[in-house]
Amino acid sequence: MGEYAATGFEKWLKDKTGKDIYFWNFIALMVLTVIEVAAVYIDWTEVLGTTLENAKLLTWAILIGVGLVKVYGIAGFFMHLKGDPFIYTKTAVFPLFFVMLMLYGIGLSNPGGIDDLPRWCLPPWLK
Repeated sequence: MGEYAATGFEKWLKDKTGKDIYFWNFIALMVLTVIEVAAVYIDWTEVLGTTLENAKLLTWAILIGVGLVKVYGIAGFFMHLKGDPFIYTKTAVFPLFFVMLMLYGIGLSNPGGIDDLPRWCLPPWLK
């Protein structure tokens, strides 16, 4: 495999810090993982004074938003899809359709699929 040729922002980042885009992508992914874990373990009902239903929606929104950013970082840089022809991206994204069908079929359409999780799957503030 050849060396990845950094251009634009990636080249500027490497020149200024001495670290390549893979290092900074790794750091960003770790920070985003901490945000995801914190979003689950923070008691939003207490912090924001909101209802349990709104706290669940906020947690879902944070997890989905951060997850989408992480998908871009992983697919774009680690899978080298950034800058490749669009057909490669479509080929990589196509299986996600089936993952979404399974998520809906197994988790979201099942009565109690989310609310009746075992106690060990829940954050401490919901136990």
